[in-house]
Amino acid sequence: MKEVRIGVVGAGWMGRAHATAFRSVPMVFGREPAVPVLDMVADVNEDAARSLAASFDFRRAAGDWRAVIADPDIDVVDITTPNHLHPEIAIAAAEAGKHIYCEKPMANSAGEARKMMEAAETAGVVTLVGFNYLKNPAQGFARDVIARGDIGEVNLFRGTFDQDFMSDPDVPFSWRQDRSIAGSGALGDMASHTLSFSQYLVGDIEEVCGMTATFIKERRVAASGSGHGARATAEAPSRGVENDDICQFLIRYQSGALGAIEASRIGTGRKLWLTYEIQGSQGALFYTQERMNELHLYRHTESSDERGYKTIFAGPDHPNYAAFFPIAGVGLGYNDQKIIEAHDLVVAVATGGKAFPDFRFGLEINRVVDAVLRSVAERRWVSVSEIS
Repeated sequence: MKEVRIGVVGAGWMGRAHATAFRSVPMVFGREPAVPVLDMVADVNEDAARSLAASFDFRRAAGDWRAVIADPDIDVVDITTPNHLHPEIAIAAAEAGKHIYCEKPMANSAGEARKMMEAAETAGVVTLVGFNYLKNPAQGFARDVIARGDIGEVNLFRGTFDQDFMSDPDVPFSWRQDRSIAGSGALGDMASHTLSFSQYLVGDIEEVCGMTATFIKERRVAASGSGHGARATAEAPSRGVENDDICQFLIRYQSGALGAIEASRIGTGRKLWLTYEIQGSQGALFYTQERMNELHLYRHTESSDERGYKTIFAGPDHPNYAAFFPIAGVGLGYNDQKIIEAHDLVVAVATGGKAFPDFRFGLEINRVVDAVLRSVAERRWVSVSEIS
């Protein structure tokens, strides 16, 4: 039995989600062509690494990510750290001949993302970026619908990602509001997921015009926890928020289609309003992650007395669904998308194939984010070709 040995860097909630996914792969998809083995977990907080190792039976824990890179037994370096650490770890992993699984966004700039991609392609290693929402079976079906021309020529993409997890001003400052660590805010953290749908389903973007705003200017400094788990006391000092709460931008695609994307981390009433509507000359698609097992399809070619969106429930005829359930409508969850993602990586590593979305795909998302940021700074339309 072939094994793919995993070294996870980052023991937070995303590291736990990845460990859960790898542990579940053989139970869902079977043990061929290889079985992922949770070998080592590293975190700057070594106690957190040891706790995760104990929970998931990792063989070892370490307080320095370099231990994962240096270990000859590790096949895959899985990066779940804050964004600013991705480039250094990924480049070191590539130079050591390790395959790389990196959470999104790849980096805080397209320049850093390009260095990561070039290092990985020079080394010939498999890469995967954690745009896990693309792994929903509904998205594979949506891509097939578009590719076979069911909705005609695409002319409009409209996408959102709203959440209200930061709408309470008492939620403390965390690394996600620190520009040096997180880069942009709602744009890089959330709209990048919407961009992944855009890139996957519609194609390359030619130019953008954007705006951003920060409405909660200060937050109390966290006394414990990090990221979404940060906690602060009422007496804690405040710190200025350094990136955007809301972003909006217009899009012109290389195909000639138009688009618009907006994201808000203070979007009151929305929990996971990650959506898209794709309109074409013969029909349309609508999707929201809040109802992730449904895709809405409209065909203009149907009889005029029956026209309108119909709901399609994810089922075994859609990519990867049958590994979980033999009947439609049972419903997958967030972690199931991660299981599919981890499985695709293991198959690519074991067979010498490629995983998707890879670093080249991730770089294109970073280029668009940088183009939006330049558009905001210079108050003009910016071509993605300007971002080298």
